[in-house]
Amino acid sequence: MGSVDFRAKSYARLRAHCEQTGQLPWDALVALASGGIQLPYCAQLLLRFQAIQNELHFLDEQISVTDFVNRWLRAEFTGAGELRILVAGLMAGAETPTELLSQIIEAVSQPEIPPDVTEVRIMSLHKSKGLSSPIVVVAGCVDGLLPAEPEQGTSIAERQAHLEEQRRLFYVGITRVKAAPSSNRPGSLLLTGSRTMTLADAMQSAIQPAGRNYGVVSLHLSRFIPEFGPSAPAPIAG
Repeated sequence: MGSVDFRAKSYARLRAHCEQTGQLPWDALVALASGGIQLPYCAQLLLRFQAIQNELHFLDEQISVTDFVNRWLRAEFTGAGELRILVAGLMAGAETPTELLSQIIEAVSQPEIPPDVTEVRIMSLHKSKGLSSPIVVVAGCVDGLLPAEPEQGTSIAERQAHLEEQRRLFYVGITRVKAAPSSNRPGSLLLTGSRTMTLADAMQSAIQPAGRNYGVVSLHLSRFIPEFGPSAPAPIAG
Protein backbone atom coordinates (compact mmCIF):
# COMPACT_ATOMS: atom_id res chain seq x y z
CA MET A 1 0.00 0.00 0.00
CA GLY A 2 3.04 2.30 -0.20
CA SER A 3 3.26 2.57 3.56
CA VAL A 4 5.35 0.75 6.16
CA ASP A 5 2.35 0.47 8.53
CA PHE A 6 -0.36 -0.27 5.90
CA ARG A 7 -1.72 3.26 6.48
CA ALA A 8 -2.77 2.32 10.02
CA LYS A 9 -2.97 5.96 11.14
CA SER A 10 -5.34 6.86 8.32
CA TYR A 11 -7.56 3.89 9.13
CA ALA A 12 -7.46 4.86 12.83
CA ARG A 13 -8.76 8.34 11.95
CA LEU A 14 -11.53 6.82 9.83
CA ARG A 15 -12.45 4.40 12.60
CA ALA A 16 -12.51 7.16 15.22
CA HIS A 17 -14.84 9.20 13.01
CA CYS A 18 -17.20 6.23 12.55
CA GLU A 19 -17.25 5.42 16.28
CA GLN A 20 -18.05 9.01 17.14
CA THR A 21 -20.78 9.46 14.53
CA GLY A 22 -22.15 5.93 14.10
CA GLN A 23 -21.50 6.22 10.36
CA LEU A 24 -20.53 3.10 8.45
CA PRO A 25 -16.96 3.14 7.05
CA TRP A 26 -18.19 2.88 3.45
CA ASP A 27 -20.61 5.79 3.92
CA ALA A 28 -17.87 7.84 5.56
CA LEU A 29 -15.55 7.24 2.62
CA VAL A 30 -18.30 8.20 0.17
CA ALA A 31 -18.81 11.43 2.12
CA LEU A 32 -15.05 11.99 2.16
CA ALA A 33 -14.87 11.52 -1.61
CA SER A 34 -17.71 13.99 -2.22
CA GLY A 35 -16.29 16.58 0.17
CA GLY A 36 -19.09 16.11 2.69
CA ILE A 37 -16.59 15.51 5.49
CA GLN A 38 -12.92 16.26 5.99
CA LEU A 39 -10.43 13.87 7.62
CA PRO A 40 -6.77 14.87 7.83
CA TYR A 41 -4.01 12.73 6.29
CA CYS A 42 -6.46 10.38 4.52
CA ALA A 43 -5.69 11.35 0.92
CA GLN A 44 -4.00 8.03 0.05
CA LEU A 45 -6.82 6.11 1.71
CA LEU A 46 -9.30 8.04 -0.41
CA LEU A 47 -7.36 7.29 -3.60
CA ARG A 48 -7.48 3.57 -2.80
CA PHE A 49 -11.22 3.79 -2.09
CA GLN A 50 -11.85 5.54 -5.40
CA ALA A 51 -9.89 2.80 -7.19
CA ILE A 52 -12.12 0.19 -5.52
CA GLN A 53 -15.22 2.13 -6.59
CA ASN A 54 -13.98 2.20 -10.17
CA GLU A 55 -13.38 -1.56 -10.07
CA LEU A 56 -16.88 -2.15 -8.73
CA HIS A 57 -18.41 0.01 -11.46
CA PHE A 58 -16.42 -2.00 -14.01
CA LEU A 59 -17.87 -5.23 -12.62
CA ASP A 60 -21.41 -3.90 -12.10
CA GLU A 61 -22.41 -3.85 -15.75
CA GLN A 62 -25.01 -6.30 -17.01
CA ILE A 63 -22.71 -9.02 -18.30
CA SER A 64 -22.67 -12.81 -18.37
CA VAL A 65 -21.12 -14.92 -15.66
CA THR A 66 -18.17 -15.79 -17.91
CA ASP A 67 -17.52 -12.15 -18.79
CA PHE A 68 -17.80 -11.19 -15.14
CA VAL A 69 -15.20 -13.78 -14.09
CA ASN A 70 -12.87 -12.71 -16.90
CA ARG A 71 -13.13 -9.10 -15.76
CA TRP A 72 -12.80 -9.94 -12.08
CA LEU A 73 -10.01 -12.55 -12.01
CA ARG A 74 -7.79 -10.98 -14.61
CA ALA A 75 -4.40 -12.44 -15.49
CA GLU A 76 -2.51 -9.70 -13.60
CA PHE A 77 -4.07 -10.82 -10.33
CA THR A 78 -1.49 -13.31 -9.12
CA GLY A 79 -1.83 -15.47 -6.04
CA ALA A 80 -5.52 -16.24 -6.69
CA GLY A 81 -5.04 -19.85 -7.79
CA GLU A 82 -7.29 -21.45 -5.16
CA LEU A 83 -9.99 -18.84 -5.77
CA ARG A 84 -9.86 -19.50 -9.50
CA ILE A 85 -10.33 -23.24 -8.89
CA LEU A 86 -13.30 -22.56 -6.61
CA VAL A 87 -14.92 -20.17 -9.09
CA ALA A 88 -14.41 -22.58 -11.98
CA GLY A 89 -16.32 -25.25 -10.09
CA LEU A 90 -19.25 -22.93 -9.32
CA MET A 91 -19.67 -21.09 -12.61
CA ALA A 92 -21.80 -23.75 -14.30
CA GLY A 93 -24.42 -23.60 -11.54
CA ALA A 94 -24.82 -19.80 -11.54
CA GLU A 95 -27.03 -17.87 -13.95
CA THR A 96 -25.95 -14.37 -12.91
CA PRO A 97 -22.83 -12.78 -11.37
CA THR A 98 -24.85 -12.02 -8.23
CA GLU A 99 -25.78 -15.69 -7.86
CA LEU A 100 -22.16 -16.69 -8.41
CA LEU A 101 -20.94 -14.32 -5.70
CA SER A 102 -23.53 -15.71 -3.27
CA GLN A 103 -22.31 -19.24 -3.97
CA ILE A 104 -18.68 -18.18 -3.48
CA ILE A 105 -19.48 -16.52 -0.15
CA GLU A 106 -21.34 -19.62 1.02
CA ALA A 107 -18.55 -21.95 -0.11
CA VAL A 108 -15.91 -19.90 1.70
CA SER A 109 -17.83 -19.10 4.88
CA GLN A 110 -19.77 -22.38 5.17
CA PRO A 111 -17.61 -25.17 3.73
CA GLU A 112 -18.80 -28.74 3.77
CA ILE A 113 -17.85 -30.18 7.16
CA PRO A 114 -17.31 -33.91 7.78
CA PRO A 115 -19.50 -35.40 10.55
CA ASP A 116 -16.60 -36.89 12.53
CA VAL A 117 -13.58 -34.72 13.26
CA THR A 118 -11.24 -34.16 16.18
CA GLU A 119 -10.72 -30.44 15.58
CA VAL A 120 -12.74 -27.46 16.71
CA ARG A 121 -15.39 -26.76 14.09
CA ILE A 122 -16.65 -23.21 13.47
CA MET A 123 -19.82 -22.92 11.42
CA SER A 124 -23.15 -21.19 11.03
CA LEU A 125 -26.30 -22.54 12.67
CA HIS A 126 -27.46 -23.60 9.22
CA LYS A 127 -24.40 -25.77 8.69
CA SER A 128 -24.63 -27.39 12.14
CA LYS A 129 -27.82 -29.24 11.25
CA GLY A 130 -27.26 -32.98 11.40
CA LEU A 131 -23.97 -32.69 13.31
CA SER A 132 -23.25 -33.17 17.01
CA SER A 133 -20.46 -32.66 19.51
CA PRO A 134 -19.79 -33.24 23.24
CA ILE A 135 -19.17 -29.49 23.59
CA VAL A 136 -21.18 -26.89 21.70
CA VAL A 137 -20.70 -23.12 21.93
CA VAL A 138 -23.35 -20.85 20.42
CA ALA A 139 -21.73 -17.41 20.22
CA GLY A 140 -23.31 -14.02 19.66
CA CYS A 141 -26.47 -14.61 21.69
CA VAL A 142 -27.56 -10.97 21.63
CA ASP A 143 -30.58 -9.35 20.02
CA GLY A 144 -29.68 -8.17 16.56
CA LEU A 145 -27.45 -11.16 15.92
CA LEU A 146 -29.60 -13.98 17.32
CA PRO A 147 -32.25 -13.27 16.29
CA ALA A 148 -30.95 -11.16 13.44
CA GLU A 149 -32.90 -8.04 12.56
CA PRO A 150 -35.15 -8.37 9.50
CA GLU A 151 -34.71 -6.00 6.60
CA GLN A 152 -36.34 -2.61 6.86
CA GLY A 153 -39.75 -2.33 5.29
CA THR A 154 -40.82 -5.93 5.95
CA SER A 155 -44.43 -6.45 6.98
CA ILE A 156 -45.53 -7.58 10.44
CA ALA A 157 -46.30 -11.06 9.10
CA GLU A 158 -42.87 -11.28 7.44
CA ARG A 159 -41.15 -10.10 10.62
CA GLN A 160 -42.98 -12.78 12.62
CA ALA A 161 -42.03 -15.47 10.11
CA HIS A 162 -38.43 -14.26 10.21
CA LEU A 163 -38.42 -14.47 14.02
CA GLU A 164 -39.80 -18.00 13.97
CA GLU A 165 -37.14 -19.08 11.48
CA GLN A 166 -34.45 -17.59 13.73
CA ARG A 167 -35.95 -19.44 16.70
CA ARG A 168 -35.79 -22.71 14.76
CA LEU A 169 -32.14 -22.06 13.93
CA PHE A 170 -31.41 -21.41 17.59
CA TYR A 171 -33.08 -24.72 18.45
CA VAL A 172 -30.89 -26.46 15.87
CA GLY A 173 -27.81 -25.01 17.56
CA ILE A 174 -28.69 -25.92 21.14
CA THR A 175 -29.64 -29.47 20.19
CA ARG A 176 -26.26 -30.30 18.63
CA VAL A 177 -24.92 -31.45 22.02
CA LYS A 178 -24.36 -35.15 22.61
CA ALA A 179 -23.15 -37.06 25.64
CA ALA A 180 -19.71 -38.67 25.81
CA PRO A 181 -20.45 -42.18 27.17
CA SER A 182 -16.81 -43.21 26.93
CA SER A 183 -15.89 -40.64 29.59
CA ASN A 184 -19.19 -40.98 31.47
CA ARG A 185 -19.92 -37.28 30.97
CA PRO A 186 -22.95 -35.41 29.64
CA GLY A 187 -22.59 -32.97 26.80
CA SER A 188 -21.85 -29.31 27.48
CA LEU A 189 -23.71 -26.37 25.96
CA LEU A 190 -22.35 -22.83 26.29
CA LEU A 191 -24.33 -19.80 25.12
CA THR A 192 -22.18 -16.69 24.94
CA GLY A 193 -22.75 -13.05 24.07
CA SER A 194 -20.91 -9.78 24.52
CA ARG A 195 -22.23 -7.19 26.94
CA THR A 196 -20.78 -4.32 24.90
CA MET A 197 -19.36 -3.53 21.48
CA THR A 198 -18.35 -0.43 19.56
CA LEU A 199 -21.10 1.73 18.15
CA ALA A 200 -19.69 1.28 14.64
CA ASP A 201 -19.88 -2.53 14.89
CA ALA A 202 -23.43 -2.34 16.26
CA MET A 203 -24.54 -0.06 13.43
CA GLN A 204 -22.93 -2.33 10.83
CA SER A 205 -24.75 -5.37 12.25
CA ALA A 206 -28.08 -3.48 12.55
CA ILE A 207 -28.13 -4.08 16.30
CA GLN A 208 -30.39 -1.87 18.39
CA PRO A 209 -28.32 -1.27 21.56
CA ALA A 210 -29.67 -1.09 25.08
CA GLY A 211 -27.62 2.07 25.65
CA ARG A 212 -24.57 3.92 24.40
CA ASN A 213 -21.70 5.80 25.95
CA TYR A 214 -18.89 7.50 23.97
CA GLY A 215 -18.80 5.14 21.02
CA VAL A 216 -19.46 1.98 23.07
CA VAL A 217 -22.92 0.40 23.31
CA SER A 218 -24.46 -2.06 25.74
CA LEU A 219 -26.40 -4.99 24.29
CA HIS A 220 -29.63 -6.83 25.00
CA LEU A 221 -29.40 -10.54 25.81
CA SER A 222 -30.99 -12.66 23.09
CA ARG A 223 -34.73 -12.86 23.66
CA PHE A 224 -34.45 -16.61 23.09
CA ILE A 225 -32.51 -17.14 26.35
CA PRO A 226 -35.40 -16.31 28.72
CA GLU A 227 -37.56 -18.76 26.78
CA PHE A 228 -35.68 -21.58 28.52
CA GLY A 229 -37.80 -20.77 31.57
CA PRO A 230 -36.95 -20.73 35.28
CA SER A 231 -35.09 -24.07 35.15
CA ALA A 232 -32.32 -22.59 32.99
CA PRO A 233 -28.95 -22.08 34.73
CA ALA A 234 -28.13 -18.55 35.81
CA PRO A 235 -25.81 -16.64 33.46
CA ILE A 236 -22.14 -16.28 34.40
CA ALA A 237 -20.30 -13.06 33.66
CA GLY A 238 -16.91 -13.72 32.10
